[in-house]
Amino acid sequence: MKHYIKSAISGVALSAFTVMGAFAQEEPVKFSIALPLSGPLAFSGAVQQAGWQSAIKYINENGGIEGRQITAEFYDDEYKVDLGVAGFKRAASAGDLVFAAGDGTPFVRAISPENNDTYRILMSATGFASDVIDTQTYKYNFLPGPTYSDMFGELFKFMKSRKDNPTVAIVYSATEFGRDPLENGRAMAKEMGIEIVLEEETKWSGVDVTASAIKLRNAKADYVIFHGYAGNVWPEIMKTAKEYGVQSVFMGTAYNSDPEMVRGVGDAADGYVGVVPYDLTMEDADGEYAVAIRDSLQNWDGHEYTGYANMGYVQSWLTALVLREAIGGAIKAGEELNGDNLIARVNQLQNWDTKGIIGDISFANQRIQKGIVYQYNVSGDAFSMEAQEY
Repeated sequence: MKHYIKSAISGVALSAFTVMGAFAQEEPVKFSIALPLSGPLAFSGAVQQAGWQSAIKYINENGGIEGRQITAEFYDDEYKVDLGVAGFKRAASAGDLVFAAGDGTPFVRAISPENNDTYRILMSATGFASDVIDTQTYKYNFLPGPTYSDMFGELFKFMKSRKDNPTVAIVYSATEFGRDPLENGRAMAKEMGIEIVLEEETKWSGVDVTASAIKLRNAKADYVIFHGYAGNVWPEIMKTAKEYGVQSVFMGTAYNSDPEMVRGVGDAADGYVGVVPYDLTMEDADGEYAVAIRDSLQNWDGHEYTGYANMGYVQSWLTALVLREAIGGAIKAGEELNGDNLIARVNQLQNWDTKGIIGDISFANQRIQKGIVYQYNVSGDAFSMEAQEY
């Protein structure tokens, strides 16, 4: 069963405009946003929805997109591809849809062939799959962050900055998600002079971590990267490995590195190193957009402000702000708001100031390549994360 939630703030036309001008001024920019608002990923969906709602409110209260307000329809797809595709088609068929968001790469893969041929609507989604940079297959989809392969590249650069000829073990889930960056990771490691001494595949859940911990002890890698998990499996492998005397630096990609998740692991996560797409430290927010995100977190009813932001919350904000730039540029140029014009506008964002979210960014193959590597300090009730130079 799907649930629909409308979020809209209408603009008020200035009396100096003609009737026709006032109508054009008020014409909304329509978004359709699929999220898992029920089921096992409902918490993630709720956080992303809150990010979208606060970002849209901020944009609408600050002039909208070239004077036009955003209206967004959120629908619950329960993280099921068929429900996501059905919602997309319904929104697209209603007309005047400018942008559609999906809740993961499976949705993008499923709808892109038909979208490329029929609807031609600008899209984005929450996943960071490495193949989304195939701009012919995913012609109208942009990724407001790095791919999983890009994240491996950032962690490899960090290793090289700390140690000559480092060795690494990669622990990943037996899922498409887990295996995603392996081929590219092997090629990058070889090129950069990094030796992969162990590749350990585990089940997504229900894992006896002892065997993996023993393999890590025997591998004696300088670094261990966890990838392809959420809050499951990897913390137990890391805890057990440390109990077995493993001295490696433990690392992870974005979905293992959200502040709340790492903090929840406890003292075993002290010294953990993770790569994420955005600045998630809010207390020292610097820049208009980062400050706006911090303010929205502090005023989020029913949510405890910790001084750190959830990755999905910030991703919703950055996606909305990219859309304001791209759609605004098309409106100013008098262009039709279709996928061809808007994806071109996204790709034209070069050295664009994100005003505190992640510095200046440039799109390449319809995604942002850069990320931030943090070291996490966890001891008892104390928690902090520090951006690393490399």
